[in-house]
Amino acid sequence: MRLINCSKLTEWAILCCLFTVLMGCNSITSSNQDRLIARAENHYLYRSDIERNFESFASEADSLVKVGDFINNWARQKLLYEKSLINLPQEKISELTHLVDAYQNSLFINAYREFVLKSTMDTLTTQSLIGTFYEENKQNFLLKEPIYRLRYVSFPLDNVDGREITRRFKRYDTQDVKFLDSLSFQFSNYFLSDSIWLNQIEVRERLGHLDQQQQDRFLKSPNYFEVKDSLVLYLFQLAGRLDRGNVAPISYVENTISNIVFNQRKLEFLRSFDIDILQDAIKTKKFEKY
Repeated sequence: MRLINCSKLTEWAILCCLFTVLMGCNSITSSNQDRLIARAENHYLYRSDIERNFESFASEADSLVKVGDFINNWARQKLLYEKSLINLPQEKISELTHLVDAYQNSLFINAYREFVLKSTMDTLTTQSLIGTFYEENKQNFLLKEPIYRLRYVSFPLDNVDGREITRRFKRYDTQDVKFLDSLSFQFSNYFLSDSIWLNQIEVRERLGHLDQQQQDRFLKSPNYFEVKDSLVLYLFQLAGRLDRGNVAPISYVENTISNIVFNQRKLEFLRSFDIDILQDAIKTKKFEKY
């Protein structure tokens, strides 16, 4: 007769009971009592601790393995921690305790600063600040490559609205924009935001249906370009071009300026914030020097 390993059997029984506890309900009992799962020295592991670390399981076997490993790893860490407090030299314990305290303080301080900063973020970077910075630093925003504004659509040659689409695409007034937008579901591809400036790489990606020679000719100056194959008609309009050496439009560098202004304001805010914290503590007698 084959002998059964009692320790393995016990462990399996515990895990099965634990699985029943964890999967039997979706939350803590109605009395809000948390169930104790394990103890290692003076450290206690509760069901809520496990629930925070596991959202779902692939199968019952998967849950038993993962939860069992989690409990063992938790116990191992707690037991090693207790051993370290007993066996490490007191000087080393004091050194590590100081590092832990410093790290904890740093985490809380930085989290609080970020919390306050985010709550005032909308007032730190405004359009007026971006505009002022742009006007005062235009020479720092000279283009290093040409940029372009364009629009394009493509649709089947047998589209019954083909002529009207082409006419509206060329003219492109306010009503034409609404008309084309209403028919966008008929287009196989389109880009109608011709107020957005694009760099060469972005433009080349959007002109994939033109060969290199056609692209070069199209991008020389604002113009209308039309290409068709056996099935599809492609309409392109270059709405604007700015060459290298020109000052970049504010819309093209707005995100860059916003980041610069925000970081500058952030540094100013944090310096002021730290000073204000100290001054306020002195006024309210929460900080005193002896």
